[in-house]
Amino acid sequence: MTKHNRILNVLKEGDSNGDGWSLELNTSQGRTVFAVAVAQSVHRSRTGPTWSYIFENQGWTSIDLGTPGSYDALKVAYSTIGLAPSDIKRVIISHGHSDHDGTVTDFMRDSKAELWAHETYKPLKKYIPWEIHYKKGSLLHKELNRIAEEKIQPYYEPDAAREATDQKYFEERSQTEVARDLRDGYELSDLKIMSTPGHSPDQICLLLDDFIFTGDHILPEITPHPTGKMVFRTSILENLPDFLRDPSEFYGLGTYLNSLGKVIKLGPNYTILPAHRLYNKSRFNWQGIERAKQIIKHHEHRLDSMLNKLQNNTSNLEETTRGIFERSKLLGPNLYAAMSEIVAHLEFLEDTGDIAIGASGDISKQGTGTNYKTYISRLVDPNL
Repeated sequence: MTKHNRILNVLKEGDSNGDGWSLELNTSQGRTVFAVAVAQSVHRSRTGPTWSYIFENQGWTSIDLGTPGSYDALKVAYSTIGLAPSDIKRVIISHGHSDHDGTVTDFMRDSKAELWAHETYKPLKKYIPWEIHYKKGSLLHKELNRIAEEKIQPYYEPDAAREATDQKYFEERSQTEVARDLRDGYELSDLKIMSTPGHSPDQICLLLDDFIFTGDHILPEITPHPTGKMVFRTSILENLPDFLRDPSEFYGLGTYLNSLGKVIKLGPNYTILPAHRLYNKSRFNWQGIERAKQIIKHHEHRLDSMLNKLQNNTSNLEETTRGIFERSKLLGPNLYAAMSEIVAHLEFLEDTGDIAIGASGDISKQGTGTNYKTYISRLVDPNL
């Protein structure tokens, strides 16, 4: 076994992309953790199945449940480890994306389990995520949405089935009862909660012995999409708790990088158990904390490319995006996803003082354009 491979038993072999696998894992303390891969049965995604983790800690505890429509697959997966939803005492959601909490309503109907999530999950789950942002809250976001309206929406083809599934999911999620709001540092016996926002405002990692359950915060093979900065619509802001009224702690690439740095400080002796890609292309992806450094370096390389292309010139959001991504990744709605990621990087560079955004959305390099490298080096090497 590799350093991070803690498989005690393979309970069920599944597909090459991970669907259907069930594992019995062992921590360094001899604790059993079950890992089951729940296939995304309605809308398949390149991320593959959602891995749900189950262990005993003052009662059976589950982390993440899978995407809407996958509840039957989840029950089959749990049966391979000799458990049913009715055996679970608590469900902890790593963050509020539908491939993690998509079967919560079904699960709660068949069990008496409590739902636990980060303290931002409950106030935000009442809203559809893309409707909470004031789209003209910054020059970059105003430009992002202008381009989307002109170049993407006219060619967008609605998927009625998917929209119906999403609508049902958001309606049901808004009615779920959260039994415990989790904060950074909360402990339940040997389980410790770490708040790690940036990919999602409510993203948490969970530490158990030498395992760290990372949700989508740290993934093998994939670099999780960072959020951009948030400006809440006034009608939303009025109904949020005080701790969410300044969203800078929970959103943005800088926040995501800081959260990765926080994990790096734990040291090298942890095995990462991600929500996706633990098994893919017929092989296991065992990773340690070094994966967090690789993700930070990925973002540093992207920032390098953006500033190198600027040099003494000015650019704009669309030109910058097209200069970074290959054409095949900018077709149709993919253009919006690419631009939103570039926005997150530009916001970070603006915060570090390496670029300036003009009143018309023009982007120019400032000074030596290297402040971000000093910032990142301190995250990758906490001893600096």
